[in-house]
Amino acid sequence: MSGGAALASGAAIAWSNALAPRLARRFGWGSDGRSAATLAFCLADSGLARSSIPTVPGAVAGVALAVAGLATVEPVDRQPPSSLAKWVLVDIPLGTTLPEELLFRGVLTPALRRAYGARTGSIAGPAVFGLWHVGAARAAHDPVFPTICVTFLAGAGFDVLTRRTGRWWPAFVAHWLLNGCGAVLSSGSVFSSSDATAP
Repeated sequence: MSGGAALASGAAIAWSNALAPRLARRFGWGSDGRSAATLAFCLADSGLARSSIPTVPGAVAGVALAVAGLATVEPVDRQPPSSLAKWVLVDIPLGTTLPEELLFRGVLTPALRRAYGARTGSIAGPAVFGLWHVGAARAAHDPVFPTICVTFLAGAGFDVLTRRTGRWWPAFVAHWLLNGCGAVLSSGSVFSSSDATAP
């Protein structure tokens, strides 16, 4: 009964890359609305990852969701941040790092390790984290494959930090600092471009 982790993984990839951008466009969500919806999804998906679902149906459904999400990627419509302070102190920690760390380090990677073994789970968790960012890469006009590789490595590092500390919040802080530093370093080009996008 280890299908919950696989199903939750596929649902995460489909949500981030296909469903959330379409819902945001359909209902006119701004950055705050997208953040709230993503947090709600991550909490629900965490419950799904913990659920007892037969292994084969869960894995098949998870793979189908992941493939569908990646085949129908819809880059999210993004707006320039209203200020660098809000971007770094509100949008990044509450809209990006908190939902992602609650889901990935808090529940999903541990669930994959329990379901499929430490080695497989330790690869699958960061892989799902990397694929979660495909739509974001396309929205930012970043190369997709390098983005997957970088976020895979970052996810693996956050996973190690979480296991060594026994807590998910140090990874949250590290993730926030990493994204926040990137926002500060890129703030000149972000605010000088009419095509600037928030993370």
